Amino acid sequence: MSGFEASLLAAGPWLHSYGYPILAVAIAIEGIGIPLPGSILMAAAALLAGRGEMNLTAVLVVAWSAAVAGDNLGYWIGRRGGRRLLLRVGVNRHRLVWFDGFVSRFGMWLVLFGRFFDGTRQLNGLVAGSTHLPWPRFFLADVIGSGLWVGFWVIGLYEFNRHPSWLHRLILHLNPWITGMVLIALVMTLFLLLRSAGRIKARPEPVPRPE
Repeated sequence: MSGFEASLLAAGPWLHSYGYPILAVAIAIEGIGIPLPGSILMAAAALLAGRGEMNLTAVLVVAWSAAVAGDNLGYWIGRRGGRRLLLRVGVNRHRLVWFDGFVSRFGMWLVLFGRFFDGTRQLNGLVAGSTHLPWPRFFLADVIGSGLWVGFWVIGLYEFNRHPSWLHRLILHLNPWITGMVLIALVMTLFLLLRSAGRIKARPEPVPRPE
């Protein structure tokens, strides 16, 4: 049994005992940088929904709402004190200004896809707030990104639990194409980020914002 499967089995009793509230709390708190197993509980809830023990629509709504709420709470925490904390722990002020420019250009994309990766999922809001990414842009990207993340995992695991053999054959058939597309996308993204970083670095550094 893999570690992921063991985690899903361990999450089941929590969902049976506390239901949707524990799912919402774990996902929301994970969104402000505290490492709780929100994603594991969401995956377990999707599998329980596939067995008829939880409601699929309720799992989707609760998980999506909690993800957006947690990320936005993290954003405002970062907005209020994250910048001072970064300076206090030794981040160079000029490097922070460079990072501001980077997030200003690519922050929405980082927020949009950041929920699919450990680390960025927990720090999305804090980083966006600390670098003063405008809240309307953050909120729009977060709503869309959280919806894609929740929909992908919840509906995917729900359907996998109901039709495992059919989906397994489909995944085996599509896997080479998906792998190739992901590799191409990663190479293109890395190229664009490095080119943009070079342009930003070549520009005269703006005067740092007063704290």
